[in-house]
Amino acid sequence: MRGSDLKRRTTRPNWRALLRGAALVAMAAAASPLLAETATPIKIGAIYATSGPAAFLGVPEERGLRLLAEQLNKAGGIDGHKIELTVYDTEGNGTKASQEIRRLIDSDQVDIVFGPSSSGESLLVLPIANEAKIPIIMHAGTEKVFTPPTPYGFNTPPSDRIVAADLLTRFQKHGVTKIGVLSSADSFGQSGANVLKELSKSYGIEIVSHEEFNRQDTDMTAQILRMKDTPAQLMVIWSALPGPSIILKNAVSVGYDRPIFNSYAAASKDLLVQAGPAADGTFVSSMRLLAPATLKPDDPVRPVVQKLYDDFKAKYGDAPATFAAHSNDALLITKAAVESIKGPITRDSLRDAIEKVSVIGANGIFTFTPQNHGGLDKNSLSMVLLVAKNGEWVVSDY
Repeated sequence: MRGSDLKRRTTRPNWRALLRGAALVAMAAAASPLLAETATPIKIGAIYATSGPAAFLGVPEERGLRLLAEQLNKAGGIDGHKIELTVYDTEGNGTKASQEIRRLIDSDQVDIVFGPSSSGESLLVLPIANEAKIPIIMHAGTEKVFTPPTPYGFNTPPSDRIVAADLLTRFQKHGVTKIGVLSSADSFGQSGANVLKELSKSYGIEIVSHEEFNRQDTDMTAQILRMKDTPAQLMVIWSALPGPSIILKNAVSVGYDRPIFNSYAAASKDLLVQAGPAADGTFVSSMRLLAPATLKPDDPVRPVVQKLYDDFKAKYGDAPATFAAHSNDALLITKAAVESIKGPITRDSLRDAIEKVSVIGANGIFTFTPQNHGGLDKNSLSMVLLVAKNGEWVVSDY
């Protein structure tokens, strides 16, 4: 600014300059609606089982979400929108999950909901989200939460169908024709067992034994003995913890010497700790977060996985359970959706944008469409097979 101009502004307002400046600001705001809304936070509500028997799911989910939200806020938010988090504990209880999502929707007026942590809870809250017309990104294992798709329901973990197909493909390659299934008598276990039964015939595999147990059971010896007396070449356990840990110990006690494969709900360091030496040699179908260092250098998902693993360990002191990826990916999906919106950030604009998101997450390469609200398929690089060796998980070449 020239000295004479400075002198004029100190003695008398330059109204023409001020008007020109105001016009430029108005034009910029009109050209970029997000710029005009940078002070508006994105309100994210989450319902996780941070206590109770499902806390092994909810605690890493909450931590993974808070970790990435803090990082994004330090960097200025998402397109200038700071993230406001509200997290409630469901205790793994479907009734409480339903109460807490209504609280988030009606009282906290959140823009989007993450969670809950389990399939059973998700099946209960999904109708509430659709009725309220609020997008929800669940962390359920059963494909029932997004197949067929409902308007506002999305999901981040791979479905039981993806996991089952990956395992059956491996069995087929190794000449396995007969398997046994031991599943929990809850929504997750029943859904997985049904998908295995549906798909197995197309792989030339027969399920010669199917046993069930209740989540609160402390001994499954009877089921294992019955399975031992069948021609099943291996056992597939479809359950969340602690059931798989108990089964592995029981299997050692009765001399069950065939391979044992666990579903991704048991993909945790906790399985190795709880089962101890009995876990050695057992397999688990897992997402990549459980053993990032063993992934191939050119794995396209590895950079996202490695960052989450390193950042989580640096902040919390422990390596993350694979479930931390569920919430991490939900926020990455939301970030991609917000960045694509040309206009106000609303529940409906978020819903519409999520349905078009393509992004690499820790759980794989997501491609959402109106027909696929799970975002993942068999080509998404979601699953790896890990084997327990000396108290650690490593990638298996089975």
